[in-house]
Amino acid sequence: MKSYFFIFQRKPLATSNRIGGLSKLPMPGSRLKPPSSTTKRARSPEIEEAVDINSGKKRCLEKPAPALALPKTNTTKSLAKTSAKSSSNLRSTTNTSRRPLASTKPNNKSVSTLNRPSRPMTNTRPPAVGGVVKKPVSTGISKTKPPAAAAPARSSGSGSKRPGWDLKGRLQDMEALVLSRENMSAELQSQLESYNKRIFSLESHNQQLTGTVREKEQQTQDNTAEISNLRRQIREAEDSLDCTKRRLQREIEDLTFSKSTLERQKETLSGELSANQAEITGLKSSIAELTSTQAKSAAELEGIRINLTDANSTIKARDGTIAELKELVRQHEEKIKEQELKLIEQETTRRQLHNTIQELKGNIRVFCRVRPLLGKETIGNDGIITHMNFPDTDGKILEMDKIGDATLNESTLLNSTRGASKYEFNFDKVFDPTSTQASVFEEISQLVQSALDGYNVCIFAYGQTGSGKTYTMEGGGLEEEKSMGMIPRAVQQIFATGSQLQEKGWQYEFLASMLEIYNETIHDLLSERQDIKHEVKMKGKDTSDVYVTNLTTVPVKQESEVLNLLKQASHNRAVAETKCNERSSRSHSVFQLHLTGNNTITGEALQGTLNLVDLAGSERLKESGSEGQRLKETLSINKSLSNLGNVIMALGRQESHVPYRNSKLTYLLQNSLGGNSKTLMFVNINPREEYFNESLNSLRFATKVNQCNIGTAQKKIK
Repeated sequence: MKSYFFIFQRKPLATSNRIGGLSKLPMPGSRLKPPSSTTKRARSPEIEEAVDINSGKKRCLEKPAPALALPKTNTTKSLAKTSAKSSSNLRSTTNTSRRPLASTKPNNKSVSTLNRPSRPMTNTRPPAVGGVVKKPVSTGISKTKPPAAAAPARSSGSGSKRPGWDLKGRLQDMEALVLSRENMSAELQSQLESYNKRIFSLESHNQQLTGTVREKEQQTQDNTAEISNLRRQIREAEDSLDCTKRRLQREIEDLTFSKSTLERQKETLSGELSANQAEITGLKSSIAELTSTQAKSAAELEGIRINLTDANSTIKARDGTIAELKELVRQHEEKIKEQELKLIEQETTRRQLHNTIQELKGNIRVFCRVRPLLGKETIGNDGIITHMNFPDTDGKILEMDKIGDATLNESTLLNSTRGASKYEFNFDKVFDPTSTQASVFEEISQLVQSALDGYNVCIFAYGQTGSGKTYTMEGGGLEEEKSMGMIPRAVQQIFATGSQLQEKGWQYEFLASMLEIYNETIHDLLSERQDIKHEVKMKGKDTSDVYVTNLTTVPVKQESEVLNLLKQASHNRAVAETKCNERSSRSHSVFQLHLTGNNTITGEALQGTLNLVDLAGSERLKESGSEGQRLKETLSINKSLSNLGNVIMALGRQESHVPYRNSKLTYLLQNSLGGNSKTLMFVNINPREEYFNESLNSLRFATKVNQCNIGTAQKKIK
């Protein structure tokens, strides 16, 4: 069974001028005039459109006429009322922007010409695409019931009512009325379409005006911004104008002042001009004299030109001579290059001869130095040391006279009490109390040179407390040239000689370190931290080189850097007070300078080490009076010095086992005490008579060292 619903379609009166909104433009002539003919009949309700719900297709349905007779009604009045209602509905529809036309339900008294939908349609306008506004399509759904009874219609010729049985006549009247209403609806429809077109054109015009208004608003904003900018520029220009006015006013004042100054100068110049005019008059007379002189000069110039011609010929001859001299210079330069190559070879030969000389002197040498009496020590003897003699002119012998049980004062007053015992010691060099630091270093300077030649060099100072070891090695002060010790002087020589060797192709790198051995414990004197543990270890199984763990090594490039390191180390060295010396060194101080050299011309490479050691003071327990911690220090010092003597003696006897590891000092200096090294010991002597026995022990130990031969040193090649 199919179901249907009835649709009465009407076009909308107007379209929206924007998305989702209704047109707000006024609609002139919205009132529709009713048709002139009022005699047209209403549309017959028997024929209506229907839509098949299942298929969506429209169908026309024709309803059968009712069999019952229509009641008698006033047809003319009904038609008039119907026409009036239709006109009213059209006017209201025209004035409403989106309201569809209404239909009137049929009743027993009247027949509506237009069907009103059961509910108003929803006007949904699609958005404009590409600037084209599409008209929405509105649909009205109407379910119209058939009339219960049709009113009798009058005939076209007379106003009399048709009888109820004249159905055919009445049907003709209704058809005529429907035709009239259809004509009127067509006219209204065409008029509505014309209004819709006009509305559409007005809305398009409205959109154009809206766009124009937006453009004008944007232009207004731009103009406002430009006006603000121009106003700001005007204010800036006014400020600039004020500044310019003030500046010009100042310039006017300056010009006024300058004008008055120039006027004064003008008056001065006027006077000068008068004087100059007088001077010009005198100059004119001088010019006349000079004119005559010029004639004479022209004659002389001609003679000069002749001389110039002769000079040119002489210059050409000299050019030939210069060319010959240049050739001679070139030949000399070639000879110089040959001489430089020979010089490099001679430098190698010099190093070999220097090493030979040092070997002839002995790879281990002993120098003895006696310090002078100082301060209160000179009281009663005028600074003369009576128990020591220096008999030879070569400075290699020291004699010591044994004094009996007499005290110091007695020995100086009664020379007859001097004992007959006399001790004589021979060393490589003996320095008396009058020797200077410079003279002492002159004797060891060639040994320092060996470090640059690739050898391990060790220079250490030995002696009892207060014998002048620290003064010999470090000096009285780094700032005083005269009292500088062996360490700063050796550093000066190393850097000076290294700079000279650069001309022969040698490039050196230097690493400096400084440590102390206190109670067999190593302390880094260049580090502020004292909680770091340091040990002496071998660098490898196949080498005898040793190093100290966690030790600070500083690369140095000039002498001043090393001197600063020495100052820092001297403040950190352990010192204490004993009966033998007010400030006695209680530790062994070791300064090491590692040298690495490369020759860019010959391709040679070498390594050397310079060890400068200031040993702790050697003293017997009975003489030092040490107790507690000082006693422990003295025992440790004497033990390490004893081990140093044992190592040197073992090297002198060429024993298979050398006890380097019995002491941290000998283990550290292992490479500088063996056959691949050159060693020099300073034995420092205290000149005071009460320390005769201590001095005698030191000299005996030094004599044993001097009698040792540790073999031939070998250069260490990188």
